[in-house]
Amino acid sequence: MSRPATRREARTAKAAETRRRLIETAVALFSENDYDKVGVGDIADTADVAHGLLFHYFTNKRGIYLEAMRATAESMTAVFTDIPVSTPDVAVRAALTAHLNYLRGHRGLALRLVLGGRGADPEAWQVFEDARTAALQAAAHLLGLEADRPAVRLVGRTAVAAIDEATVQWLHLDDDATDAMRVTDVVETLVHLVAGCLRAAPVLDPTVDVEPAVLALIGPAAPVDGDGTEA
Repeated sequence: MSRPATRREARTAKAAETRRRLIETAVALFSENDYDKVGVGDIADTADVAHGLLFHYFTNKRGIYLEAMRATAESMTAVFTDIPVSTPDVAVRAALTAHLNYLRGHRGLALRLVLGGRGADPEAWQVFEDARTAALQAAAHLLGLEADRPAVRLVGRTAVAAIDEATVQWLHLDDDATDAMRVTDVVETLVHLVAGCLRAAPVLDPTVDVEPAVLALIGPAAPVDGDGTEA
């Protein structure tokens, strides 16, 4: 290999490392601070990178914010790589468990970037909206439902909103309270929330049959005696 080629590769590797360091620093700072309170100088100084390089790679603050959001979405997607290929009930619970464990391990990031609303940039939020849409379509397919049917889409989005809010409430608890609520119990609660949302779909469209999906998730409902208690 020629010396110019070696130098070129070294420069490319150094540029990639600088870019990576800036993105990781941006993720950390935007996770713990509001968008308006993070300056490009803060990111560059914390990453120990010249300010001009941030503008070179990302143009402006919005540019690096978008990259931070994309990196976060990719990290969240990566936690699903070990989900077992199994029955719907096992796969859904495994996915929710991975989701909660990731967000609990990145609490500041979860509350500010992932679950904090549309934030400072609609395009940045769209990164997560795209991920949600893909997850909903995959879940619908797994449960034998047609994701594009309006009733299924509506209750699916409602289920996602319920999961988000339940997760926020769980993460806002102090550490002792969070630890007392086992992840498995929170996951089971979320599964039943999803099942409840699915059961509302036939109200909107009586031709949607959700019972096989509900049965796959939580099994048959327990019989109820005349006094209103489970038999």
